[in-house]
Amino acid sequence: MNYRPDIDGLRALSVIAVIIFHTGFTFLSGGFIGVDVFFVISGYLITGLVYKEIQAGTFSYLNFYKRRIARLLPALIITLVVVLLFGFLFYDNRAFDNLGKELFFSALGGANILFSQGVNYFAQDEAVRPLIHLWSLGVEEQFYLVWPTLLILLSFLRLRYILLITLILFFVSLFMAVQSVEVAPMKTYFLPQYRAFELLIGAFTALAMTSDFYKEFQLKQYQKEIISYLALFLIIAPMFFLSKTSTFPGFNTLYPIIGAALLIAFSEQTSVARLLALSPFVFIGLISYPLYLYHQPLISYIHLFELTENKYIILGVVLLLSIILAWLTYKYIEKPIRRAVHQKNTSTFLQISSLLASLMVTAVAGIYIAKHEGVGERFKVLNPFAYEVTQHNSESFFQHFEPGVNISEGDQAEVLFIGDSVLQQYVYPLTKALELSSDKVDSITRGGCVMLKGVDFQDEFSDTPCDALREAAYKLKKHYKTVVISQLWKSYDNQVLNFDHSRSGFLDKWTPFIKATIEHFKPLADNIILLGYHLQVEGIDKLRPTIFLSEDDYNAHLKELRVINSHKLVKSVDYFNQFKSAKVSVLHPVDIWLNGNGTFTLHGKRWSFFGDDLHSANASTEFIVSQLQTIDSFLQLKSQLQ
Repeated sequence: MNYRPDIDGLRALSVIAVIIFHTGFTFLSGGFIGVDVFFVISGYLITGLVYKEIQAGTFSYLNFYKRRIARLLPALIITLVVVLLFGFLFYDNRAFDNLGKELFFSALGGANILFSQGVNYFAQDEAVRPLIHLWSLGVEEQFYLVWPTLLILLSFLRLRYILLITLILFFVSLFMAVQSVEVAPMKTYFLPQYRAFELLIGAFTALAMTSDFYKEFQLKQYQKEIISYLALFLIIAPMFFLSKTSTFPGFNTLYPIIGAALLIAFSEQTSVARLLALSPFVFIGLISYPLYLYHQPLISYIHLFELTENKYIILGVVLLLSIILAWLTYKYIEKPIRRAVHQKNTSTFLQISSLLASLMVTAVAGIYIAKHEGVGERFKVLNPFAYEVTQHNSESFFQHFEPGVNISEGDQAEVLFIGDSVLQQYVYPLTKALELSSDKVDSITRGGCVMLKGVDFQDEFSDTPCDALREAAYKLKKHYKTVVISQLWKSYDNQVLNFDHSRSGFLDKWTPFIKATIEHFKPLADNIILLGYHLQVEGIDKLRPTIFLSEDDYNAHLKELRVINSHKLVKSVDYFNQFKSAKVSVLHPVDIWLNGNGTFTLHGKRWSFFGDDLHSANASTEFIVSQLQTIDSFLQLKSQLQ
């Protein structure tokens, strides 16, 4: 295939759009579609190359995958190794544990499979998700495990039939995406069967451009100009009018991918092609792959260290560093290795073997980290104080209970807890304050899951589906002395699909669901406790355990902790009190943490009472228990249980 500088320019446009989107600029709310344009380009280039070799009888799986290894692995290995070392030094156990899983799957080309199990690409925690963007690499590599073989099997057919089959596969994948995106958005976003149509339109374009019909088809120059400008519009416009709330992938994906296909097919020797072929665009396009890999970790680390919130500074720094690093990688690592794979000698074999071995070592390191829960022992050896912090930062729930459905047989359980992770933080302190043993406690809990009756919930995780947990909760026929209900009331706006947003108060949208839940459990419980609005604490990130955390720094930052939603905490009291009745009491978290002098107790003499901005830590257990003994509604409940 002849080199097309305008295609490198299209790459540049796409990668810059993605970087701007990831930086957080809302004016380019659909910048994520740059990845979809990449898919079309990849489908076009790889299919054109493979089909040409098949027709010439020179195609070799060995050569194909050698080229893919030389193209993809150098920058990928650099990214994974740097992220691994950074995580080892600066991540706490939970973040490093998650990173280990991501390293393992990313090294094996399956990051998208991991993320499809429960990561919202549009609601990521930038500070600890440096590899979230590698999902797209997984989609491409999985596609190219299948596509060359399929092309070989179809090669005995006439080109018109290959085009027809490619078109049918395109519509099948598109139909699957459209049908699935509403019911399983995370799986649809990340898995290859729902994304294949984007690569297939590029493949169809490459195949069509080899046909006699295309070669003989003549467009006048003004017609090519019109098509090329229309194509550019179809690519650029969605970057502005699509957003994270748009249904995607599906019909909305057709705009940029049809635009990219039209631009590839009809833009040669047009003013649009000349624009895209300008040297700055071509330069960015040539280094676009390492540039794409490097930008997200840099954004992640800027957020992790809270270096700045100025998006313009973040964008400038990320572009500058990413471009420099990408150019160095392209010139001194990627290009020499790609040249070497075309030679059949021992050096080529050693280079390819070294790349594969490095990738496997990274994968093994990732699974080791994940299997050892973030390798907390690194702190014990390298920074004993940080190790102490990890012990006090841990969540008490997971030391004594399990998430999911945990219902004991028989009637010995006296209390049932239902809710998400903010409910979990109070399970053990409440159990201890009520002087109950663990066998007296049942629970149905999971982070990121609304358990209230009647919600139409769009889950962002699929390891333990929220709908299944909710169904289990409302099938229970057991009778309890007390049922405790809570969740993160400030969240879930985009996940509860049947909210009545016309209600005026900031919590009123929850009212019908809270009422339905209370009415359901009234016949099944002597008492119902509703936990009210939860604290959000700022400054916790500076207390996270790292290899470099010192006791002096920890103590200094401990004094900087503050509650940032105190107004809503106070405002929420009247709202939750409306649900009080003979059977229903309300326990307000603000009553636990707020002192008589109007300040919040967020730490003890030595340790933070919070492990992150929303969840209390193990160090807070005794404090919570003692505070509960001063709250009248809790004391009344305790007397009823005894």
